[in-house]
Amino acid sequence: MFLNSRRTFLKNTFLTTAVIVMSGTELFGAVSPLQTISAVHEDLFPYAKKLGINSASYLKLILNHSRITEREKAFLRNGVQWLNEEAVLQYKQTYTKLSASQRQNILQIISKERWGENWINAMLTYIMEATLGDPIYRANKNGAGWTWLHHTSGLPRPTKVFL
Repeated sequence: MFLNSRRTFLKNTFLTTAVIVMSGTELFGAVSPLQTISAVHEDLFPYAKKLGINSASYLKLILNHSRITEREKAFLRNGVQWLNEEAVLQYKQTYTKLSASQRQNILQIISKERWGENWINAMLTYIMEATLGDPIYRANKNGAGWTWLHHTSGLPRPTKVFL
């Protein structure tokens, strides 16, 4: 029982804790993974902010979902760390402290790596799920993504959150 609740606690606190970013032996600072993910999502799909899509909070739901494998969750978490490490390597600052053009450059650099391409693909997938998902999941507020695409949802719609 204790291990199960401890494990749940650790999984739930991931996005509210800090990621320590180091290059070699030099400490560059701590950054919230949720801040990094929010910045990445805005860089990958800037229109989402105008629509009011909260894809970072949707990813937080995904990281707590029982049907998402621990391997996939670890990959998403590690991607935040690796992205920040690349930002520090290139610009001596964490990803969220970079200018928009520097962040785009970092995304281009990591997209050339296998892990980076896969991580960006995963981020884009979750951004689209957040944008096109039912508003019950609180990412696609008031069906803004549906309105944007002139989509009419099918019936019946979910009555409770399944995540």
